[in-house]
Amino acid sequence: MTLLGKIFTGLILIMSLVFMSFSVVVFATHKNWKMLVNNPEPTEKYGLGLVQQLERKSETNRNLRRELDELKTQNAFEKAARRHAIGTLETRLTSVQQTLTEKESQLRTLQATESEAAAALKVAVQTAEALRAAVEELRGEVRSTQEARDVQFARVVQLTDQLQGSLGTQRILQERAQQMVTTISDMKRVIEAAGVDMDIDTDAVPPVLDGIVLAVGESNLIEVSLGTDDGLRVGHRIEVFRDNTYLGHAIILKTDPNRAVAQVDDRTQRGLIRVRDRVATKIDRTRTG
Repeated sequence: MTLLGKIFTGLILIMSLVFMSFSVVVFATHKNWKMLVNNPEPTEKYGLGLVQQLERKSETNRNLRRELDELKTQNAFEKAARRHAIGTLETRLTSVQQTLTEKESQLRTLQATESEAAAALKVAVQTAEALRAAVEELRGEVRSTQEARDVQFARVVQLTDQLQGSLGTQRILQERAQQMVTTISDMKRVIEAAGVDMDIDTDAVPPVLDGIVLAVGESNLIEVSLGTDDGLRVGHRIEVFRDNTYLGHAIILKTDPNRAVAQVDDRTQRGLIRVRDRVATKIDRTRTG
């Protein structure tokens, strides 16, 4: 064998060893890609297939989405319930505030009555002390009169003069009282002819005001552009109208300096009240339908 043949033989042997090594490495690292992608039953060598993993992840995703939708729905219900509860509490708060205002008014009235009674009692005590002092003074005068008849006569004359003056004053006062009675009678006839209630509480009579509806809420509540700065108070009545159409009246429940909240009396309501409708404390009924 020539040298060239030996070289080729050696090269072939070397290449055979190299290819055999490649074959061993490829066999050792070989993977069954089909089992990796689609394997419903996992084994020690091949886990759960990618298709099955994707299906499980998709199912988990769908379940999570359903739970999210349920939570959103439940959250919406809870928000609606809270809004309703807040509205109810606001209405109760308005009612309680109105009751508190009425109680405070009653308390002020009772305090005023108590103050008047205390003042009257004080005046009565002072009058009693003055009368007691006057009685003591008269007793002293009687004793002095018994001791000195002349002085008594002079005193009687003096008192007679004073009595005559007092009688004249009394006649003048009686004439003035009769004049006052006549004047009061005339004033009463004028007041009755004008249709004015003499026993009306002047604080309950609102001034002549004109405004608009700013907002319309639930439970026939409206917000108007009039407030305490305009003279409006809780309990005042306002009329609601649009152009020449009368829509009803409302009672003031809560006031601020430049606005107020009122409740429309549904018994007098004649139409749907909207923002920008007019309100007034006094209107000409002949111009409204």
